[in-house]
Amino acid sequence: MFYGGEDIRYNIPLRDLYVKLMGYIWEGWEIKWAYEGIVDLAAYVGYPKEKVLTDRKNDCAHTSLAPPEEKDWVDTVASVKFSPNEMLLFPLWGGIDNYLPYGPDLVNRIDKAYGYPRISLSEWSHDFPIGGFHIDMERRRLEFWHANVIPNISQQLQEKWSDWEVVNHYGDYESQCRCTDGLLQFQDMSHHHLLETLKTQLLKESSNPVDSLALFVQKEAEAGKKVEVNPYALKHDTYELSRNVKEQILDEAMEKLQF
Repeated sequence: MFYGGEDIRYNIPLRDLYVKLMGYIWEGWEIKWAYEGIVDLAAYVGYPKEKVLTDRKNDCAHTSLAPPEEKDWVDTVASVKFSPNEMLLFPLWGGIDNYLPYGPDLVNRIDKAYGYPRISLSEWSHDFPIGGFHIDMERRRLEFWHANVIPNISQQLQEKWSDWEVVNHYGDYESQCRCTDGLLQFQDMSHHHLLETLKTQLLKESSNPVDSLALFVQKEAEAGKKVEVNPYALKHDTYELSRNVKEQILDEAMEKLQF
């Protein structure tokens, strides 16, 4: 069970492929993504989640389903079923955690003028969205999915939407396609493109963060400032596989890959 890594953290199709490849390498192991981060790890080992959480108020909550100023900022999508015969989709930005913690009052603030009868996200942004949510007003049902790690999001939203049925689909973004009867279309993420992206990321040489720290210290010193660095900040003990070994491992996994 793991989470992290900016390269795969926000792109679910890319991450799904990564985890699938890991399954061929870690044969006999069960591999899971921790969608709620440290909370999932704590729960797995039986540690009280209250001891790994901090109180954090979201002062930047969006109370409107208005689109962002620029189309390519869209990274979140909402779908709202007002009645059996009326549903609208809203292109948004900022992630589900900037909208849903507001609670059911969010529904009362919806301006239908911002909604679309159907949306193809490829017309808005090249990047795959990081989250989405579906509100069924008649059934009082809230469903959502998310790519980014959001600790304790399930319990938080269950408390905020106390009289609603709340369903966390985690990384199942296609759940929103099913809820919208295909009126929402995600970007076409070809397996070939995803695989090439992963290969580039996995085979690149890692950088030494100590070099960046040294450059910062040098610039500050040249500016006449006195800089002291904790010796522990200069430690970078790591084990780097050779490129040949990386390629061999990746090739073996790719040979087993089936789409």
